[in-house]
Amino acid sequence: MMIYMDPKEIKWQRLKKIVFIAFLVAIVASLIIYWVYGENFELENLKYHISEFGIWAPLIFIILFTISTIFIPSTPFMIIGGILFGFKLGFFYSITGGMASAIIVFYIARSLGKSNIEKILENKYLKPLDKYNGRLESGGIWDLIFLRLLPIMPFNVLNILMGVSKINLRNYIIGTLIGFLPNNALTIYLGILAIKLF
Repeated sequence: MMIYMDPKEIKWQRLKKIVFIAFLVAIVASLIIYWVYGENFELENLKYHISEFGIWAPLIFIILFTISTIFIPSTPFMIIGGILFGFKLGFFYSITGGMASAIIVFYIARSLGKSNIEKILENKYLKPLDKYNGRLESGGIWDLIFLRLLPIMPFNVLNILMGVSKINLRNYIIGTLIGFLPNNALTIYLGILAIKLF
């Protein structure tokens, strides 16, 4: 039995696939560029420019954190947050920006890539991955916390993987927040300590 598909729907699905692939390429390219040239990342310059905004500096910092960490690691921004605002406020602003970035990437990945990934996972050779994906649908908080705590993949890459998985938004937010807290606190603390020592 032939299933009729609206040509407009077919075009829309193709467009979603193209945009999703372009999004993935942009993130991978950004990470590679950062890993190659990251040592030239001028924390002092960025810190100076943010501080120039005065009372608006926290908002500018959160916006920059949110947008930039879609593509590059969040570590430099955590350090800048701690240096500029102190441990407590730097921690709060970093968490706010990090969570906003994580939710944006999750939403983009879910909107553009989830249906395509589910079709790929229907392959009989990928059944273990499909089974694990089904497990994420029924929970997944502890899995996500574990993955967040282990430095096995970039923060934004994990956001994409969770976006195309079956984990629900509530569990994703909870798991991301809990997993993000220790790493954020440690990075900010060590960043502040390093500045004081050196």
